[in-house]
Amino acid sequence: MSYRYTRVSGLDLAAESYNCTGYAVIDLTSMSLVRIECLYGDDQIVSNIASDRIGLVSIDSPITREPKYRLVDKEAVKRGFRVLPPSFKHMKKLALRGWKLYEKLTSEGIEVIETHPRSAIKSSGVSDYITLAERLGVNLGDYRRRKLGKDLRDALISALVAVCYTKVDCLLVISAEDGSIYLIKPLVLSSHL
Repeated sequence: MSYRYTRVSGLDLAAESYNCTGYAVIDLTSMSLVRIECLYGDDQIVSNIASDRIGLVSIDSPITREPKYRLVDKEAVKRGFRVLPPSFKHMKKLALRGWKLYEKLTSEGIEVIETHPRSAIKSSGVSDYITLAERLGVNLGDYRRRKLGKDLRDALISALVAVCYTKVDCLLVISAEDGSIYLIKPLVLSSHL
């Protein structure tokens, strides 16, 4: 299968730049995690994405110009996914930062999609990021044995959603006229596992 991208990333965006924004990079050629760490300011995030030659970023943040309760949020809640409305105080800051990053990245030709890691794990039917990576055929290397904090774990899950976006067959999309949230379809255990 040929990919439009050679590398994808996941961002667990923090509302404030002084907090860790989890950043994970998966190489699609080797199907392996090649980088995972905390980033902080918007310029640092954008420059790392550019220098890592990322074509697609899956971001754990509402992507909306106006932080309000969207139809796509209502649809996600209706389907049993507990997303927080962008109109909540903390979420408003996150949504505004997310939109700013979205504009910067897309102006550089980088595709950006919205995800929700907790919902992606739930929709996939697996219980953790290690099993999720295994089912998607992504090698975590040394990170398979390390316990990741929430920011890095959610960045990795977001990156795994980006992998599904490139494969299409494992992608679950919740859409409404004001946005889309990308998750993962239920993953069945293959016979070789």
